[in-house]
Amino acid sequence: MEKLNSWLKNKIENFLLLLIKKLDDSDVYAPNIRLSKNNIFKKEIKIKPAVTGIISYCLLFFMILSQLGSTYKNFLFVFIFLSLIFILVIFYFADQEKENIKNSNVVMLMCFITIISFLFFQILQDSLSVIAFPVSAFAVLLSLLISIKFSLIYIMVTAVFMLMTNGFHAALPIMHVASALVALINIRQIHSRSQFSKIGFKIFVVMAGMLIIFHILGFFEVQSVGLSLWFAMLNSFISVLIILAALPLLEMLFSRTTNIKLVELSDFNNPLLKRLMVEAPGTYHHSLITASLAEQAATAIGADSLLTRTGAYYHDIGKLKNPEYFIENQNKNENPHDNLSPSMSGLVLISHVKDGVALARKYKIDEVVVDFIRQHHGTSLIQYFYFRALENSKDVNEQDFRYPGSKPTSKETAILMIADSVEAISRIIPDKNAGKLKELVEKVINNKFTDGQFSNCSITLNDLAKIADSMTATLCGIYHARIDYKKTEEK
Repeated sequence: MEKLNSWLKNKIENFLLLLIKKLDDSDVYAPNIRLSKNNIFKKEIKIKPAVTGIISYCLLFFMILSQLGSTYKNFLFVFIFLSLIFILVIFYFADQEKENIKNSNVVMLMCFITIISFLFFQILQDSLSVIAFPVSAFAVLLSLLISIKFSLIYIMVTAVFMLMTNGFHAALPIMHVASALVALINIRQIHSRSQFSKIGFKIFVVMAGMLIIFHILGFFEVQSVGLSLWFAMLNSFISVLIILAALPLLEMLFSRTTNIKLVELSDFNNPLLKRLMVEAPGTYHHSLITASLAEQAATAIGADSLLTRTGAYYHDIGKLKNPEYFIENQNKNENPHDNLSPSMSGLVLISHVKDGVALARKYKIDEVVVDFIRQHHGTSLIQYFYFRALENSKDVNEQDFRYPGSKPTSKETAILMIADSVEAISRIIPDKNAGKLKELVEKVINNKFTDGQFSNCSITLNDLAKIADSMTATLCGIYHARIDYKKTEEK
């Protein structure tokens, strides 16, 4: 037996070393991914996603083994079970969610939540009851912070784990799976953190209903049902508490921006948006219309419409520094650019991108929204002041009149770039019939495309065609023709 255990141990160690080497050499896993600037960590993370996964595998292995007992049969069973789960997750993410598997933050977050949840399970199993284990809370966190697909994988793995540690009685796993699925179904109805209490109530209702059903079927005695209902109520309370406490902390630690955070950022009571409304009303109105154009276009091509709308609200906040230098905030009789050289005017316009990024970080706006500020002009040319400079001198460097970038790196930021230009130009064209508006949108898209502004994002020609149709329809709704009612002569 000792020789068999020694041989098995050596084989497992060799397998783990081979797996680590194989994963580290794979192109699927990106090494040394740096945390975003909103993260509290200031140094580059040197742990590769594959190494994080292996460490988590070992921790989960010993946690489950300690629950089942350290026998040879259990050792082999847990090893095969965990290996199958990890292989499933690795191959699924490598095929379906490549961006997530490349991100060290995402891998660490997945492993962290899974390990913490299993620790919760062990503590509650030893001290209170498995019924109080808040599976729903961890499933909701994974769904909000990573993806609903991984949340479903977590629910499945947890159910199997509970089945193994509970003598293969299916009642408790079924009850927890049902409550977790109800929580996930109701996430879409949540628009603020305070509404999570509704999910907590629904978790309790589902668990209470399942307990009563299982009592009728003979799985629970009358006395244990009463106590279990109290544990179910405790489960719902703990679930809400964990979500409310952990969500903002995990958003900050792992640089994640959830839809709930985006909804909060798009609230017009946000201090930065209120400043824009008061100090630069023209820019504020421009941002609202741009957001409407961009949101509808994002929906048309299946991009993230909420993220696009939120980014559009903030894209011009840099104009708060010098609002009077931008045409939408100017009085008709005054234009500060009349007293400036074309190069100085171009510099003022270019600076609003840098000022916007600085202001957003001062107000701790998420980095994913800051990308919209940084990229909404890309490296576009400020044509008006460039041609004015050429009138004064032929020796003009075109790069001095181009925005510093970067170019759009996502479909959402590319959509905003188009919407920003379309909204600005649509104001000044005299004839706003459907044909002219369609021609305007297509011209803007063609100019951006030929200028190479979409070279760093995955937007396609088919997407651009749909965006053109969507923005044309939205503009026609904004500038719709009105019937000219004539006064009737009184008899």
